[in-house]
Amino acid sequence: MSRDSLQCSPRGEQGLSGGRTRGGSWARRGPCLSLALATALLPVFGGCTGDRPPQVFGAVFGLENAEAVPFRSGKIDEPVVGPQDRVLGLAANSPGQCVYLRGGGRTRFIANCPDGYDV
Repeated sequence: MSRDSLQCSPRGEQGLSGGRTRGGSWARRGPCLSLALATALLPVFGGCTGDRPPQVFGAVFGLENAEAVPFRSGKIDEPVVGPQDRVLGLAANSPGQCVYLRGGGRTRFIANCPDGYDV
């Protein structure tokens, strides 16, 4: 079978014989479906090449002997408003606080509104 005689068409317009067909059948679409399935599953199984699965693998698939990462407790520092940060607006769920855009970046954070800021 030559490369030109097999084309993947959603309507089945050209089958294995190279002639026109009406609607196409699953038998004619088999190679195309196999190729599509293999292409879709490649990223899923592409990360499983090491000697052990990723840490999240056990949690997702419910494996009993999966490696667990301990939870670390701590406190995240309150964001500090810098001179280049600009106010985007009031925070919807935090009265008296504003949403800021970090100067020179795309990071947003919530902090107390500057004095006199009102919408």
